[in-house]
Amino acid sequence: MLYGHQMPAEEIIAIGTILLVFATLALAAATVVIAIAARKQLPLIAGQVTGLSEQIRLSREAEANAERRMREWESLRACDRYSYDPVLEAACERIWGASDQGTNYGKPEVSRRDMVVVLNYLDSLAVGIQQDLYIEQLLKDHLSVIVEEHVRDFLDSGLIKKEGYEALLSLRAKWNPTVPLAAYKAGANKP
Repeated sequence: MLYGHQMPAEEIIAIGTILLVFATLALAAATVVIAIAARKQLPLIAGQVTGLSEQIRLSREAEANAERRMREWESLRACDRYSYDPVLEAACERIWGASDQGTNYGKPEVSRRDMVVVLNYLDSLAVGIQQDLYIEQLLKDHLSVIVEEHVRDFLDSGLIKKEGYEALLSLRAKWNPTVPLAAYKAGANKP
């Protein structure tokens, strides 16, 4: 009711429609203004997106480098165990002393258990290489001669059975391709 006068429903709908038209026009104008402002901001936004992409790339690269460094340290630490681990060192000393300084590993005084300790350590390195925990080239540079000597002296000699040392035997064959691994796998050289 407007000043004692009641508006018919059609007039109310007409006024509502006119208000809706004005609101739509205002919204359209605001959209145009925002679009113009955004257009001016596009180079800035594009630069920010490019910068963010570069930060993500550098972050991933830094993460990969950190992972590589960690694997390098773990590889070197694994190599150092051969020289500094008290259990391995004691086993190697007992083997060396009982075998007449490495000339006769078949003597009864040479502990098979000590040989197994050394072989298990080397086999764990081979498994670590297979599972990409260690950097193979680092281990090869440090331990290839040791792997060759212990596999030859303890496994190839028949003093310790080769079963269970497949990873170590594969690694030795890879590092020393003159040693035929296929003959062992076929059963020809099993003790």
